[in-house]
Formats: sequence, C-alpha cells, structure tokens
Amino acid sequence: MARMTEDERIAALEKQKEDIRKKGLALNRKIRGLRSRQRSQADRDRSHIGIVVGLGMIEHAIRNPGSEVRRIVLAHLEKRPDDRPKFGDLLALWDDPQPTPEAAE
Repeated sequence: MARMTEDERIAALEKQKEDIRKKGLALNRKIRGLRSRQRSQADRDRSHIGIVVGLGMIEHAIRNPGSEVRRIVLAHLEKRPDDRPKFGDLLALWDDPQPTPEAAE
C-alpha cells in the first residue's frame, strides 16, 4: 500500500474533523431534547399539583362558607370581575351549599 501524500493526509484529517463536528452537533441536539423533556415533565408535575391543591381549596370553600379561602376568592372576584365567568357553576354552589355526608356527621 502506497503512503499517503501530505495533501491526502490533510484531507483525511479534515474529513475526520468534520465527522467529529457533525457527531458533536447531533449529541448537542440529543442533550437539548432530553433537557427539554425534563422541563416539560417538571411543568406538567407543577400543573398537576396546582390542580389538585386548587380542587382541595374549592372543596374546602364549598364545605366551609365562612372560610378564609372563600373570602380570598370572593375578594379577588370583586377586584377582577372579568374572572367571574370562569368560575361558572362553582359560584352557584357557594351561594347554595349542599350538605356533604361528612358535614352531616
């Protein structure tokens, strides 16, 4: 096998360098994808916690008409009446609370 000329060796090294650069870019894309997936999962987890806590607070406000939670929500609705339609049927439940089995005990 004949020895490579210096120009051929330079070309081979340049090709190796380009291949390494392309692999590095692909690895960077994979890393960004994984980090993005982690952030998305963390956001979903925080949203889920907020929903669960919010539902608990709503249930508490329905069962306890004199609660601080209800007072804070109603104060918010006085400041921002545009949010009132978002509460829908919930406000009707607050106006006419139904006794729950736990409350009857």
